[in-house]
Amino acid sequence: MLTEHFIAAIGASTKKVSTSIAKDASIFLYEHLPLVAPRSSFKKSATPPNCLAVSDSHIFAAQADKAVVHVYSRDRGNQEATVPFTERITCLALACEDAVLILGTAEGRLFLWEIASGRQVTTAQSHLQAVTELVVDAASNFLVSSSFDSTCHVWSIPALLSFVNAGTQALAPVQSFSAHRSAVRTMSIGHSEGFQNTVFTAAEDKTCLIWNYQTCVTLRTYLLPYVPTTMTVSGDDRALFFGYETGSVQRIDLYALGNASIDTLHDSRKTQAPLQPKSKLWEPSDKAIGATCSLALSFDGMTLLSGHESGAILSWDVATGQMRSILTQGPLSGPVHNLSMLPIPGFEAKNGSRVKLESVTKPRFGAFQAADSDHGAVPGNYALNIRLQDPVPCLEANRSLFQQSLSAPCFPASVLDEGLSELASWTGVPVPVTSGTSIDHDEDFMALENNEPVPQDAMAQQQVIELKAQLDALRRVQQTSFDKMEKLQMERKVLLQREHDRLVSQARKGASTKVNGNGTTQLASESDDSGDDLMDSDEESD
Repeated sequence: MLTEHFIAAIGASTKKVSTSIAKDASIFLYEHLPLVAPRSSFKKSATPPNCLAVSDSHIFAAQADKAVVHVYSRDRGNQEATVPFTERITCLALACEDAVLILGTAEGRLFLWEIASGRQVTTAQSHLQAVTELVVDAASNFLVSSSFDSTCHVWSIPALLSFVNAGTQALAPVQSFSAHRSAVRTMSIGHSEGFQNTVFTAAEDKTCLIWNYQTCVTLRTYLLPYVPTTMTVSGDDRALFFGYETGSVQRIDLYALGNASIDTLHDSRKTQAPLQPKSKLWEPSDKAIGATCSLALSFDGMTLLSGHESGAILSWDVATGQMRSILTQGPLSGPVHNLSMLPIPGFEAKNGSRVKLESVTKPRFGAFQAADSDHGAVPGNYALNIRLQDPVPCLEANRSLFQQSLSAPCFPASVLDEGLSELASWTGVPVPVTSGTSIDHDEDFMALENNEPVPQDAMAQQQVIELKAQLDALRRVQQTSFDKMEKLQMERKVLLQREHDRLVSQARKGASTKVNGNGTTQLASESDDSGDDLMDSDEESD
């Protein structure tokens, strides 16, 4: 059964914790469908608005009034790391398939942290005041930052992460939007990957501007009844949802009802004149529920969740605009500043990532500055700490030969042969083939031999002749070895016989010395020595 979950993060605790909530719990994982129930929680965090980012493996939460980001592991269910920065963090956003965490600071700068490598990129101080929110387009090509200084900047993410621009000059935005006259409070971006994608920004002067972030041209201006605190856009980019300080919620339809052929959003006749939305406000049943701090839409777009200052999370019916229920059994211990709806497991619109980030690598500012002298080359100490996911069995047949080679213990011989033949076609030098299999190439294959193929029978006979010759050579070596061993045995027998005769002779001399004990020992020994000399002379003559 498909299940839908969402994550809620609260700010600093302002009241006593309910008995059903764990102590110090501040980030909560709830199941939304089919049954609303809490599933897990993470402790010790005080998350301001727009300071929560959720990936498949981790949760990143910037802390209120601190230059610190807490990293929680979703797999292990605990806090993995505490990452410090040089400036106070005011907003977060993930980009590049959750591989890069973008942080806005109170000084008006942006930090780009590559989570798998630890590389950190810092932009110039483009905003005069704190950055309020960051949004990334669906293709992770552009980043839009808003600030209390009433400006919005458009950045190119590939340009920010490129090693070519590392250290050359202060990284600057590619576009700037300055149509607002007061601080920008909240912002959203469309889900399109085309050139007509739009950004929605709402400011403290109760205005909402819709503009194209590639041309910075204003498409529409809406006059809101109250100062907006949060905003979100529907999945089809046809409706906006605003949350106000009064606790109410408002929906604004961007396209004309009943006439689908007219695109009211890009209609040039209505671009200049501000519009007053006629839709009614969605009022909560209890006025004491507090201001609306965060909004999130369900996967089907039919349910809107709103987090409030009192710690309550409400569920709204998008079709009727009526409040359905309060999702939490009791209010949380702090204001619900962030709501994030998670993708439905097993029902993603896109294929899952082929890599998994098991642990984060803390930022190492200036660790990859060697690229400055190499004209944009990737430095030698640049490494990614990731784990390759196991291939999906149903997609195994669609994998290319190169992808299959990556998962094999070694490269197949066919791949090596193809590479060698291609190298030979480039250099013009024949390269031997590693296997006997032939490669079908019409243009770039170079024949290594011009001889005609040899019949299989002739090759077998030639091998038999070579084996017989090797056997005869081994037999000759064996016979020679036997002859040498026989000669060594004969020499050994002769030496043993001589040693035996010498020992017998010495025994006889000792016996004659004991018999002549009256002082004639010297004579006997002299006679024995003369006898030995005669025996030696006889042996030499023999």
